[in-house]
Amino acid sequence: MLEHDNIKKYNYIQKIIIPVFAGIIIFFVSCERNNIEKINEITSELDVPEIAITNTEIIITKNALIEVKVISPQINRYTNVEEPYTEFPKGLYVEFYDSIQKVTSYIKANYCIYDETEELWTAQNDVVSVSEQGDTLNTEYLVWNQKKQKIYSDRYVRITNQDGIIHGKGFEADQDLTNWKIKKTSGTISVDNER
Repeated sequence: MLEHDNIKKYNYIQKIIIPVFAGIIIFFVSCERNNIEKINEITSELDVPEIAITNTEIIITKNALIEVKVISPQINRYTNVEEPYTEFPKGLYVEFYDSIQKVTSYIKANYCIYDETEELWTAQNDVVSVSEQGDTLNTEYLVWNQKKQKIYSDRYVRITNQDGIIHGKGFEADQDLTNWKIKKTSGTISVDNER
């Protein structure tokens, strides 16, 4: 009888306890794998920067002289993407300097993206550029080509200077807001009457 009881216990362990423990182990292993797969899937879909910096000042120099100063409250750099870029989600303020270290113009915007490959800065949302002479450009979209030292837009622009206000769609100029041209112009200009 004792032997019969031992066989029953062994069968009970073999038929019930071992499958239950095996099921629990498989459940936990599959949950862990699924969780890791889900986490990897979720994080790959998130667009998070590799570098995030607050309250930053970037100085671009040439031959030990400041050419450009960029100030921003937030900078996000995305380097693990096909086309690396830097985002300024809270805007930026850019000053341009001449050879005697005098500020010749500035640009400010509420948002900007810098394409690192092409060296293009795309400023958006309440973009303002002011030259040393006081000419003021207002637009919602402006591109600064750092290689060519040019600024341009294909959107609505307004330039205010001592001669009046000029509106247009499309614009280009040197980065210090000189030698500017507006396309499809309209506006008011003050003219001196000489007799």
